[in-house]
This record gives sequence, C-alpha cells and structure tokens, in this order.
Amino acid sequence: MSDIKKRLFEWSNIMLIGSGRAKAFEIKRLRQEASTREYFRLNSKDGSHIGVFSPPSTELNEQFIFLSDFFKKAGVTVPEVLFSDTKKGLMLIEDFGDNSYQFSLNQKNHHHLFSAAIDEMICIHQCPTHPNLPSLSETKMASQMHLFEEWFLVGLLGLKVGQVEKQMISNLYQEVLNDLVQQPQVLCHFDFETRNLMVLENGHTGVLDFQDATFGPIFLDPVSLFKDLYFDISDEEINNMLKEYISRSAELNLMEKLDIQDVRKSFDLTGLQRQLRILGTLSRLHLRDGKAFRLPDLIKTLYFVIETSSKYFELKDFAEYLKKKVSPALSLTLKGIL
Repeated sequence: MSDIKKRLFEWSNIMLIGSGRAKAFEIKRLRQEASTREYFRLNSKDGSHIGVFSPPSTELNEQFIFLSDFFKKAGVTVPEVLFSDTKKGLMLIEDFGDNSYQFSLNQKNHHHLFSAAIDEMICIHQCPTHPNLPSLSETKMASQMHLFEEWFLVGLLGLKVGQVEKQMISNLYQEVLNDLVQQPQVLCHFDFETRNLMVLENGHTGVLDFQDATFGPIFLDPVSLFKDLYFDISDEEINNMLKEYISRSAELNLMEKLDIQDVRKSFDLTGLQRQLRILGTLSRLHLRDGKAFRLPDLIKTLYFVIETSSKYFELKDFAEYLKKKVSPALSLTLKGIL
C-alpha cells in the first residue's frame, strides 16, 4: 500500500469511527485524473465513500468544499463532503458510483441523459453571485487560449510560429473574445463534460469536479457537453439540444439579455475558446507533469477546432493552417510518444 493510500485509509477510518459510522475494511484506487488529485473508494459494511488526496499546494480544496455546500443548497446534485483536512489535503466524500456519462451514453439513451444533464446545468446557471465565486474575464480567456501556442504548437509539436501565423492566431483570439464577452454571464461549471457527470439510480445526473466553477459565457457549459470528446452526436442533434437548452433557459429568464444574431456561431466560438485551452492544457499535462494518458484526446480536440474554423469565412485561413501544418505534426508527434 502506498504512503498516500495508507494515510488516507487510516485518517478516513478515524473520521468514520469517530462519527459513529462503520469502519472501512478496504480501499481501492480509482481512475487517474488530469489533476494532481488521487481518488479511492473505501468500502464498509454500511456502503462506500470516496477518499480523496488533493495536494493543498496545487488544488483548490477550500473552494471545492465551499462549492459542494453552495451547490447543494442551490439544488445542484453534487457529492457531499463528509470530512476534510485541508492542511493535509484529505477528504472523504459521498460516493456517486461508477456509472459515468463517459461510459454510459449510447445512441438509445443519450437524449434522455443529456436532458437530465441540462437540468443540472441550468440549476448551476441560476446560481447567484457570491464573493467566493470568480469571473472569467476577457484577460483570463485570452490567457487560456495562449496555452495553445505555448504548450501545444511550440512545446509539444515543436513548430515555429512565424509573424504571419502569429497575426492570424491573434485575429482568431480577438474574433472569439469579441463574441464571448457579449454573451450573458452565468455561473459555469467550466468542465461540464461526460467525464464529470454520473448516472444516478434516482434518475438525476451527479456532477463532479466543480471546483473551477466561474462566472463566464452562457454557452461554455452547453458546448462542453454537446461537443464532448467521448461521445459524438450529429450537427443536427447539436442544434436540437442547443434549442432545448435555450428554450428551457428562456423560461427561467436566463436568456432575457440574450441579444445574439447567430446563436450557433456564438456556441461555436465558445467551443473554440474551450478547445484551444484543452489543446494547451493536455500538452502541458504531458510535458510538465509527465502524464501522457490524455494525449490521444488531442486528436479529437484538434478535429473540433478544424471543423468549426472551416465553417466561417474569417477563420478559413486558420483552418487551412491546422490542416496542412498542425495536424500532420500532431500525428507524427503522437506516433513517437504513444
């Protein structure tokens, strides 16, 4: 048993026994994550809990605990934090099981499950402001997109970005930002993707990994779900789900300030901001943190960027650059790593 696993097991049992709960008799490691957090399941005769080692030097533990309570009071289905020691980075939380959206979605159930997820998404978007909740400023959104150049193009692929290419990429950033800052700003989960959603026995959708929640563009969470890396739906289905989200949001006045001529374009540009960030962060995860298990996701993410950029005249040069230079470089790079 590793030192972390042993410390978490011993601490959890102290907490469980001290609260009158049954002692855990085993602890099992769960899936690897992109963050520095480590997850374990602890089983006892009364059920199970999730043990978390979340290094306080790198993770937002206090924010996670605050948001768990904040979201639960707002009606969002998130796991309760039962016990925590923020100095040691230890937590014991409610167990939502193993049925993640990532592995449960199929062509028969996806509309039902997406509709249930939209319920939680809208519940998050309805949350009021709070001093502990940050906002995704234009500067922050620009900084996130710059990870694409620094860590993906230059760092991972080793490409030289010339002045003409820099200007083209800068124009893309500005096109995206001009739209995103005009959208209604709501509280966003920030990574509302199938990896972070659970199918619960009561029919609700469980929401995980919400510590990065921030006020930002209203289409940030919809594009995270409808253009997910692990489940494909057609363009027509995306439009239908987007219409469903907009209709249900409008009923709750989330869209009362929505003055957007081309909703689908705003949705697409929001997706570009997210996908450029992902290309950068997953490259950084490999180069800086030595975690290569998410590198295959770069292929689908780049495909999304090319697909979206190709739809709009002002972004076609960028799409061609990605097709001719970046995509071949990625294939060659991944062949040498994986």
